[in-house]
Amino acid sequence: MNDLLKTYFLVYFLIIFKNFKNDYIIKKFLSFLKTFENEDNFEDSIETYCDFVSSINDEKCDDFSFYIKKLVYKTKIDLTFKERIEKELNIISKLTSISFKTIQDELNKKFDKYSDLLKNLPEFKNTPYEFKISDFEEIKMQFDELFEKNRAFIFDNNLEVRPIEINEKLSFKNLKGYTEQKKVLYKNTKALLEGIKVNNILLYGDAGCGKSSSVRALLNEFNNLKIVQIFKNNLINLDKLYEKLKNLPYEFIIFADDISFDEADDTFSTMKAVLDGSLIQCPKNAVIYATSNRRHLVKESFKARKGDEIHLNDTINELNSLSERFGINLLFSKPSNNDYIQIVLDLAKDYNLDIDEKILIEKAQRIALIKGSTSPRIARQLIDNLIARVEI
Repeated sequence: MNDLLKTYFLVYFLIIFKNFKNDYIIKKFLSFLKTFENEDNFEDSIETYCDFVSSINDEKCDDFSFYIKKLVYKTKIDLTFKERIEKELNIISKLTSISFKTIQDELNKKFDKYSDLLKNLPEFKNTPYEFKISDFEEIKMQFDELFEKNRAFIFDNNLEVRPIEINEKLSFKNLKGYTEQKKVLYKNTKALLEGIKVNNILLYGDAGCGKSSSVRALLNEFNNLKIVQIFKNNLINLDKLYEKLKNLPYEFIIFADDISFDEADDTFSTMKAVLDGSLIQCPKNAVIYATSNRRHLVKESFKARKGDEIHLNDTINELNSLSERFGINLLFSKPSNNDYIQIVLDLAKDYNLDIDEKILIEKAQRIALIKGSTSPRIARQLIDNLIARVEI
């Protein structure tokens, strides 16, 4: 009995993880193993194999072992049965060791006359992973007690992920303007939830234009999304947050809000390395969304732009280097006066505010003059004041 057939039968011995073997993608994989071992029909073998690979692609999963990990850690189990759990985890680990090359080689042995055709066999990735009861206990404890019941978290100065309560009902519908920016945020986040590798995003621009609100609103756009906020002074420990999140069966936004750096800030270099170039990479189930009022994230002085041309270019390149490591940069600039008025009118309509449009426009222009800004934040503050019947 070869290893493929042995693994096929072993999966049927799963008792604690009985639901694992009933997952539709796992069943397709087992169906291929069964067909390959029990039949000499080349067509049936490649049909069941391609059906499995197609199901992986439909899930937008680029690594079968990552899909397997999600199933394992979502399983509700009683950790008192440690010996049985250990045995079953060893069985599941064997599934992650079945590589595309192993399957291709076995098919070539069995159907050698079709070897030329098998060169075109569609590939799938399966990274070997050894499930251990110690790791499993730690992750399950976090999963059950922390991540299952909460959606928003803070990575605190003790390097712990701590849940926070968010009661706001922000959604993209509530946030007026910036249609294209919200569309990019939505598509990138949706791809993350589908298991596709996505780019980190820098949202930059004028204050009060909805950068942070747009990120927070994603929680209400996607029910199965989670968010972890990390503060600037803790960015140096970003790699430690990666370690805490990478094996969990959830997708996370790592949210760095309102960040900027001094030219000599140690965190600047650390974040550059972790974003791009370090051996430690952001896990597949997470993405970084950062907001800043500064395009290049650095408080740049005129002094930095002095000197000869060669050194000047080096300095400017260094200042630009961090923002360029975000795959997507979204600009949130202050709206024009006409756009600002439209935002006020749209918000008033959403809240069924009973006020004459002409009077509302006059109030909007007055508050913008007082505040010195036509940002969406000012528009919302005006509407909140009018709802509360507070005149300023």
